[in-house]
Amino acid sequence: MSPDARSWLAARSVPPPDVMTSWLEVEAEGASPIWESLTHAGVASLSRARSAPGRVRESAYHLLRADALLTYACEAAVETSPDPDAALGWILDTVGARRR
Repeated sequence: MSPDARSWLAARSVPPPDVMTSWLEVEAEGASPIWESLTHAGVASLSRARSAPGRVRESAYHLLRADALLTYACEAAVETSPDPDAALGWILDTVGARRR
């Protein structure tokens, strides 16, 4: 996880439980904003969930991880982006582009 994303998550008013910290690991992406890194990680997890549809426990875990990461991405965009509306639009476009 990038140091910025780790610090941001730890500073949440209700931080993720310690047991989830490793589960929410995000690869550092150079100088990317926190919300971009979280979005890319969320989309990757969503893709893994969709790769095994049906009642597959592993897919459910990937889906839950995607939900958490994309929720945090939206929160980070609102809190850290100089243009939150554009950042949120980018997140929607990025997630939506993976569905096509």
